[in-house]
Amino acid sequence: MTNEKNMGLAWEHRLALRLPRPLLFGASIIAVCLSAAYLSFQWLFGFRVEASAFGMVVFLVVVLITPAYFFGPYDHKQYKTEVRTFYINLAVIRTSRFAGAVGLLVSIGLWELIQVSLGENFTDTWMGLHGGSAVSAMFLLLGWISGRDGYFLSAGIWNRHGPQPSDIDLLNLEHIYVIGRSGLKGALVWFIVVAIAGFLILPDMGSALWIVLLLFVINIGGGFMFLLAPARQIRNLIRQTKREELTRLEPLVRQARDDTLTRAPSSQGHLSDLLAYKTQIESTPEWSFDSSTLLRFSLYLLIPIGSMVGGALVERFVDLVLD
Repeated sequence: MTNEKNMGLAWEHRLALRLPRPLLFGASIIAVCLSAAYLSFQWLFGFRVEASAFGMVVFLVVVLITPAYFFGPYDHKQYKTEVRTFYINLAVIRTSRFAGAVGLLVSIGLWELIQVSLGENFTDTWMGLHGGSAVSAMFLLLGWISGRDGYFLSAGIWNRHGPQPSDIDLLNLEHIYVIGRSGLKGALVWFIVVAIAGFLILPDMGSALWIVLLLFVINIGGGFMFLLAPARQIRNLIRQTKREELTRLEPLVRQARDDTLTRAPSSQGHLSDLLAYKTQIESTPEWSFDSSTLLRFSLYLLIPIGSMVGGALVERFVDLVLD
């Protein structure tokens, strides 16, 4: 809590800021701790260890380090001063709890659908202590954090180090477009994680087509979220700058029109130049995506698809060999 009573720091942000760098090292520490806790729980109660739990750990690690990805690097020696830039209104944090509750309910519904597809009823998985309780708890935590992360991302809470309106030059936007296309990196990491986790989780969930399609839609949605996060910020800045520039041009165009109609000597070619500039501003693309960006993102989509198809083929091959 800062001196202002209406400001605070969400625990996801606090964790993201405290993760050791490089980020992959910090993520590995979290993954090892979660895996060790799961193995200890299973061995303590005599439950068998399932591969799907480690796939769930991979997903959990990704949603936990998502804020760190958007915050970017910072100086640990200046932690106390740097962290103040990430304090947000407590009302936003309170609202994010509703988003977490929605994510939790969605995870419960999805978990029930999966269990029913595997022949279980609606109550068996939630009553008593059983071998899948650890995976169920991780799945619920995943839903809660994903809901909160989705809210923080859509509300622009993590967009702290982006360009400012003064950085926008409508005649040369390539350097701004590069920032808007930076979401490709996050989408690539997400799809790789989905491929690894899906390879571990899907065999325990069965091979029902509707489950594969549902998970595929969720994974694609996550990829689009990472892709669009920086692009939306850049689009808003370009749109704002275009609106301000067109507003500034409007009286100039009217004055040049009046001068042209009165055949003032100084108006020769001035109106046509202003109209050409206005047309160029109006036609300036607001989204930072080009054909190469969309092509690369389409190729990234093949990563989870290949994982699903490869996992199904391996499962079928093993079944054939055992039979």
